[in-house]
Amino acid sequence: MPAAGAEDDLHVSLETYGIDQGLSQSGINALVEDDLGHLWIGTQDGLNRFDGHEFLVLRRSPGGLASSSIEALSFDYHRRLWIGSNDAGLDVLHLPSGALRHFGVSDQLSHSRVGAIVLDAAGGAWLGTDAGIDHIDDALERIRPLGRTGAVVALEQRPGDTGRAYALDRDCRLWRAGVTDLTPIPLPVHMGGCIALVVEADGLWMASRDDGLLRVDFEGRLLQHVEPRRLRTGGIALSGLGRLADGRLLVGYADGAVLQLDTQSRFEARTLRFDRPPDSAVSGFFESSGGLLWIGTYTSGLQRVRPLSGAVRTEWTEGHGRPPWRDRSVRAIRRQGDGLFVGTDSGLMYRHRPGAPWQRIETFDGMSVRAIEPAGARQFWIGTQQGLWRWQIGGPLQGVDGLPDRRVDDLLTVGDTLWVATRGGLARVRNGVVDDEGAHRQLEGRFITTMLPDDAGGLWIATNESGLWRLQAGGEPRRYQPSEGGELHHSLWALHIAGRSLYAGSFSAGLFRIDLDTDEVASISERDGLSSDVVYRIVPDRDGRLWLSTNNGLSVLDPSTGIIQTLGRRDGLNNIEFNSSASWADDAGVLYFGGTQGLDVLQPSRLRHTSPPARPVIAGVRRLSGATLARGGVTEFDHQVVYANELELARDSDLLSVAMTALDLSAPGAARLRYRLGGSEDDWFYPRSARTELSISRLPPGTYRLDVQAAGRDGQYGETRTLRIRVPPPFWRHPFAYVVYALLAGALAVWLRSRIGRTVRKERERVALLNRTVAERTRQLEQANRLLRQSNEQLDVATRRDPLTHVSNRRDLGDWLERHEQSILDSPEAVRERLVFFMIDVDHFKRINDDYGHRVGDHVLVAFADRLRRLSRDQDLLVRWGGEEFLLVVRGIGVEAAATVAERVRKAIADRPVSLEDGLNLSISCSIGFAPWPFHLEWPDLGDCEQSMHLADRCLYAAKSGGRNAWVGVVPGIGPDRDGVQALLAGARPDDLPPACVRILHSSPRRPRFET
Repeated sequence: MPAAGAEDDLHVSLETYGIDQGLSQSGINALVEDDLGHLWIGTQDGLNRFDGHEFLVLRRSPGGLASSSIEALSFDYHRRLWIGSNDAGLDVLHLPSGALRHFGVSDQLSHSRVGAIVLDAAGGAWLGTDAGIDHIDDALERIRPLGRTGAVVALEQRPGDTGRAYALDRDCRLWRAGVTDLTPIPLPVHMGGCIALVVEADGLWMASRDDGLLRVDFEGRLLQHVEPRRLRTGGIALSGLGRLADGRLLVGYADGAVLQLDTQSRFEARTLRFDRPPDSAVSGFFESSGGLLWIGTYTSGLQRVRPLSGAVRTEWTEGHGRPPWRDRSVRAIRRQGDGLFVGTDSGLMYRHRPGAPWQRIETFDGMSVRAIEPAGARQFWIGTQQGLWRWQIGGPLQGVDGLPDRRVDDLLTVGDTLWVATRGGLARVRNGVVDDEGAHRQLEGRFITTMLPDDAGGLWIATNESGLWRLQAGGEPRRYQPSEGGELHHSLWALHIAGRSLYAGSFSAGLFRIDLDTDEVASISERDGLSSDVVYRIVPDRDGRLWLSTNNGLSVLDPSTGIIQTLGRRDGLNNIEFNSSASWADDAGVLYFGGTQGLDVLQPSRLRHTSPPARPVIAGVRRLSGATLARGGVTEFDHQVVYANELELARDSDLLSVAMTALDLSAPGAARLRYRLGGSEDDWFYPRSARTELSISRLPPGTYRLDVQAAGRDGQYGETRTLRIRVPPPFWRHPFAYVVYALLAGALAVWLRSRIGRTVRKERERVALLNRTVAERTRQLEQANRLLRQSNEQLDVATRRDPLTHVSNRRDLGDWLERHEQSILDSPEAVRERLVFFMIDVDHFKRINDDYGHRVGDHVLVAFADRLRRLSRDQDLLVRWGGEEFLLVVRGIGVEAAATVAERVRKAIADRPVSLEDGLNLSISCSIGFAPWPFHLEWPDLGDCEQSMHLADRCLYAAKSGGRNAWVGVVPGIGPDRDGVQALLAGARPDDLPPACVRILHSSPRRPRFET
């Protein structure tokens, strides 16, 4: 919790853990921290172990906890967890071994409800129950009832005195307990309904629900009585009391409020202002290592006081999401005097002081405000996505014409010049007018993201698509190319100069540092600790650290040490994804950043340059079939593995999954983890999450070393947690097994030698017979293979040919197109060939079948196919498309030659009758439609073969509609356009398209008509 001092310390940000986050139940009764840094939470329905990321829940089970309702917790130097329950006495769990001891009323416990536990110096403990106070020794052999009391609500020790404990019961009676005795301490003031006790070096504080606070010395003499109305008006009952390491008292109330009492110098009560106050009674307080404060509640779960509550300020951000905020996405920020301007994606807001109502500047309603720059007394330049405006407070808007693009993303004032970054180039404004002499053609059409002046009077310019540019005074902009090592990313959004170093934030490549003396470029990315490789803004603080707004929170880089710290939602930020151009640093050193979820305000001096180290923890083992530890067995995610140094796998363990955690309760969202498995892989592996699992499958026999390291917010990795994994060899690879193998091999050799002589002759005879048999069988197999190949070839031909006409079928067409289509697309345009698809149909074929019968019809189809086959070339393909319709695919002819081919086919069919078996001659004709593919050689990807065949089919129907015995084709015009061709292939009528786009070729005197 932030230290006592300024008014800002009363702003407290809470992170809430409830059932949705994995907590077993929302009522918090007890909290304790173990030696590894895990937080143990006792609730009315389960015991929870928390590592900052996940909750491990233990409940009542056979051989496990005696009860799920936990009232009290304590942890000793033997690594034993003491667990007091509501209805089943006491459990003592030894975490390294998993050994569990249970104590109930039958073991001399005075009551089955244990509500308080405090440890003594010898390793034993005092137990406060609903009927008295008991003591249990270090060996867990004897429980000694010390005396009867009311229901004990608290047990505490005086600092430095571990031989005695002080107890408070519900009736507000105070007791002093030794190992063997219990003494009442008379009180000068009568109170009732006591709830909590705090022991200091010079006295004790007692809290009563309705009678306030009472402070007495260790003999019961009155030191101070604080009545409830002196603390708070309204008659709200007290519900909790706690003391911090710095001496502050915290008083919790039934409505979730908390008071902070300064009792060291003067008695002063101040209310903590929570960002999201609990909506139920405060049940207790716990300060874990590093001064991290936890607040338990009656039904609102567990509350973590974010350590950066003092750094993440809230006085400017109150009111987000409420009228008149129409849009939470902040795009521009400007402090002006005591007030604050905030540009959003839908307008401009103003607040003249913290806590004052937000005012909406209606003039800018509906505009996306991206930049705010002073333009004189009560005047501002406002850059928006709708243009650049000069605005006088209370006056009208004046638009600025002549920008290369109306979309403005940044503004910069240098002397009497306003530089304007637009999405179409750079503009210079003087005296309110765009200066055409400042229109730098080299940047025309480029998306300018931000600008930065240098000491030489020049200007650094970042762009979205062409990297970094530099405009020297009086010169023209030139693209900056580093001469020594490394390259800049093409998309840059943030610039900052520190000394002789230029920092550039990129979109997706992290942060670049350019040495302006040597032109050397160094990059910093997620691998180095950045929270994201998308960097939108770079703002320095007074200590020289660089604050980077990114797509995943804030990153803070200390150039002097290289340390990078990260801040995210779990640290109290409103935003995870920040916006470009939305940042500001005021004269007091306070930093402002805007994002998709509003405004974040930070006090950099409250963020230390280094952070406490995180602890690497091996959290558990999962799916470990047959594995055993050196001490005791391991079940799924068993807490024993947390302390184990060795793990031995059984032979049937084919999969091992080890869970690892970077444990840092102060900054769980920023903690990092790395691990390596020696003997298998030696390089460190960096998972993206602070909690991960390593799956190991079928390791070869040997000993492996799993090393795990963790880093806190500052990214500095600390101590190594090591787990040795031993995979024993199978029994058949044991040294004794090899002795047995040698003996068996010798015996086998003797036996074989005695057998060889008798079997050699028989074996030679068998070999000769076998050779003869093999030769005969080989000849038979070769003959069978020849017959099989012939059969397969005939079958393949049969599956690709029409059984009546013996021309290709659609399957053969598909294979043919697959071979030719890609070669046409891959060929250069200058030599690219076309395919022309001719759809050919026998005219009045149904009449032939009706008048002469199907036998004559089949004869006509065979004759028709023979004539088409004779007209085809070797590289062409003739296909029976279906019924009386055939498809001729011709390769390598022009669109003009296609008409010649169509006419040749028409005449070959119409000019010679078909001779029938009875000597009669039957005159027939055909209709033809054709279309090329690719339709236009310039756009081979526009349309496919199937669309061209469909177009040829439409042409066929146009020929039939025009009277039959004719042909119709559609080919490109003299000036085709892509949209027209695309429409034609999609089904548009050719005669609806301009003649320059499509030509219709036809043999009939009348222009054919196409159906829609």
